[in-house]
Amino acid sequence: MAPSPSNRTSDAIHAVSRVLAAALDAPGPDGVRQALVREARTLFAVGGAGLLTLPPGATFARVVAGAPPGGHHPDRIPYDAVPALKELLQRHLPHVRAGGKDSESLARAFGWSDQAGVVLLVPLRSRETTDHVLVLVDGPSRAFSSEEVDTAAAFAAAASAALAQLRLSDEQARRVAEQSALARAAKTLNVSLDLTETLDTICREAIAILDADIAAVYRGDGATGLTIEHATGLPPEYLGIQLAPGEGLSGQVAQAGRPILTNDYGAMVGPPAGSPFADVESCVAVPMRWDGALQGVLSVGFTRTRLVDRRDLAMLEAFGELAAVACRNATAASALATAARTDGLTGCLNHAAFQDGLRREVERADRAGTTLSVILFDLDDFKSINESFGHLVGDEVLRRVGHALAAVTRPYDLVARYGGDEFALVAVDADETAAEEIAGRALLRIAESLEDLGSVDDGHATAGVAQRDGAMTATSLLEQADRALLFGKQEARRGTVVCASELPDSFRPGRFRRETDPPRREPETPSLAGIEPRWKAGTSLVDSERLKKRARHLDLANQLGARLAAMTDPQAIADAAVEELNRAFGYFLCAVIRIRDDDYLESVAVSGDEFLAKGMQSWSQPRTAGVIGRCLRERRTLLVNDVHEEPGYRSAPETQEVRSELCTPLWVADELWGALDVEEVAPAAFDEDDARLLATVADQIGSAMRSALLYERLERAYLGTAEALATALEAKDSYTATHAQSIVHWADATGAALGLDEEGRRNLRYGAVFHDIGKIAIPERILNKPGPLDPHEWKLIETHTVVGEQILAPVDFLAGVLPTVRHEHECWDGSGYPDGLRGEAIPLGARIVLVCDAYHAMTSDRPYRRAMDADAARAELRAGAGTQFDPAVVDAFLAVLDSEAAGADDGAGAPAPPPS
Repeated sequence: MAPSPSNRTSDAIHAVSRVLAAALDAPGPDGVRQALVREARTLFAVGGAGLLTLPPGATFARVVAGAPPGGHHPDRIPYDAVPALKELLQRHLPHVRAGGKDSESLARAFGWSDQAGVVLLVPLRSRETTDHVLVLVDGPSRAFSSEEVDTAAAFAAAASAALAQLRLSDEQARRVAEQSALARAAKTLNVSLDLTETLDTICREAIAILDADIAAVYRGDGATGLTIEHATGLPPEYLGIQLAPGEGLSGQVAQAGRPILTNDYGAMVGPPAGSPFADVESCVAVPMRWDGALQGVLSVGFTRTRLVDRRDLAMLEAFGELAAVACRNATAASALATAARTDGLTGCLNHAAFQDGLRREVERADRAGTTLSVILFDLDDFKSINESFGHLVGDEVLRRVGHALAAVTRPYDLVARYGGDEFALVAVDADETAAEEIAGRALLRIAESLEDLGSVDDGHATAGVAQRDGAMTATSLLEQADRALLFGKQEARRGTVVCASELPDSFRPGRFRRETDPPRREPETPSLAGIEPRWKAGTSLVDSERLKKRARHLDLANQLGARLAAMTDPQAIADAAVEELNRAFGYFLCAVIRIRDDDYLESVAVSGDEFLAKGMQSWSQPRTAGVIGRCLRERRTLLVNDVHEEPGYRSAPETQEVRSELCTPLWVADELWGALDVEEVAPAAFDEDDARLLATVADQIGSAMRSALLYERLERAYLGTAEALATALEAKDSYTATHAQSIVHWADATGAALGLDEEGRRNLRYGAVFHDIGKIAIPERILNKPGPLDPHEWKLIETHTVVGEQILAPVDFLAGVLPTVRHEHECWDGSGYPDGLRGEAIPLGARIVLVCDAYHAMTSDRPYRRAMDADAARAELRAGAGTQFDPAVVDAFLAVLDSEAAGADDGAGAPAPPPS
């Protein structure tokens, strides 16, 4: 039997409180949803109550809770299968009553086939979006009355509040978890500069952050297609698989250059049977960019039911930016390690790398019992080439010889520039005969490569070959190859291949150390940690300094990335960046520059001891001025080695010593936010390595600032969701539908003026949002009554503050808000309700909200009167100060209004141009 109308409102309010309490006590969303349907079934005395969730953008619903619990639920209920549900959603109806096939389909979906008869569908809306539908099913004799429908609508609004409250709580926990996860990921990504380890870390962290099942990093772009570079959750045989341009979700992301998500991967992509992605249900993919170009795609997938949303997309996008920076650093480190092992002129290994590679091949040959040979090449009369044609021609000869040797060797052989005009080749798994053949092909290729150099007739080479026997060390093997080479050069066999086995025992060149010489130290394995000795052994002083400088660049990028990842304040991010740059390199000036809304540039963070000593802590200038202006116009990194030759450059007194300037754009997501600029007093102070560093740092700043902006948006969304909840509950009152949103700003500004701390202002903002939430218990006819209220109606109105406190009481994180909600209608002289508090005994938040509430009420149209003008409302507040209102709060509130009015009158003018 349905409850009587007289008890239904009271029962609904108690049911609302229990559902809201369940949001706190339940272990998760499923517990709250189950509590909701249990309360609904009891309240309306129906055979079955259930809840459907509506995935965004989908054409189907899912069963998420039912009372009584049914059997197996279908994964999806297409809207077309239930016309009543489709009509409810398409026409945005407040409810739908139906029977027949609609009732049978829904009862069957919940496992209540014996209950089919009549069904009532009521939407649960958050703002303008319907994300759940309450389903009430009963036998054919049941008819839902208008009062029951109204009660169901109120209950659905409260249910929306419970679910929104759960989302708020989850969002708060999720926000903290996201920031922690991003900070942990940033730290983890900077642990290693090995690219393979970095890619593995990216995949593992992406799975952990989004609780995913599969993660993959693709390399490539939208034009050439993608290759699976690394993956977690996929069999190893799928690594290296290539995707055609636009193929799969990742291919679409690469072509579009933007993130994409789907909750129906099969329908969107249509992976073939047997594909590693055939079981994927939901997927999120984001582009990875560095060095100004799309370099790949990061994708995560879910093989279980997991609805992804824009929050997941934003989270992966933020992580993807960190991952891109890590990949860039790892790639740069790999290039640095390669540079440390490579001869810059010929592209072959340098002397130190060759010695290390030969030693490792000797150890491998000992373990495997294989054969190893070494070939040494020497260019005949190379000195005469330099003397006759110049060093540029000599360098070209060396370059061509290096390329010729690389072209004729096998992928696993080692080719090196051994000395000035000497080259060496380690022939792996080759005996002397095979090595002699390789050397002969090499001499022919060298001769061919030098044919077009005109008068360079002496550009031939001689080769010496030695095969290792089981007793030879790496040094002994080289000695034998060198002995064969010298025999060829000294015995008039130039331009040929000489094998060590052919030499007479009497030949003693005396080129290697005597037996009394100290033993030669074998080189250590090249690494970033111990690379300096290698540079000194195998490169010029200029190359050595450059490589050490690049190592410092990488070190700075790693440290800065880890530091910025934990920051959520844009100003702190900018300060940290210039501080780290100044600490590492001591630039004359380093600045983070922001583009203002008036198209002027201003410095938001500046470092440089000498510059700051001149007393110029910040500056502004037109967006188009100088090197920075050209950098922003062309949207690329600019390196100017003499600013005096730069058109349009203007020097200020503080920067008149500057000669070199390096500037790179600073992007925050897709917005050109500003620039990163460094300046030096010496001409030609910067090079391309500095430009790459600055671009890397700008990427890190942009990524960190984007994360900070996301954090700020989450805070706003947190409050906005609360406002939406209050609006949903108050929607039956035409006045209060926008009321809560209107006074939050005023209350916050007034609280700040009165010295409230951040925690007090937070509680005040939520108090302003929820101060009228108890009006859910007030009949709509009273809230919107066009005439005066009678005493009984006033008594009902006055209960809303206590009801509001009761509704919010089970929510721990709103504990500090309860005094404001309960006492918002207390008066300064003690004449208010519900407790008759007076003066300072009334919580400050309640006093502030009362003043803001009163002013908004007076300046708004009501069913029983027209709105006052602003001056009359201000006069009423002043008249009530000391009786109804706290005088100090009235003064602070009116000062806030005056400040806002002055700001609106003044407008925003462009600042005066800088003195420079």
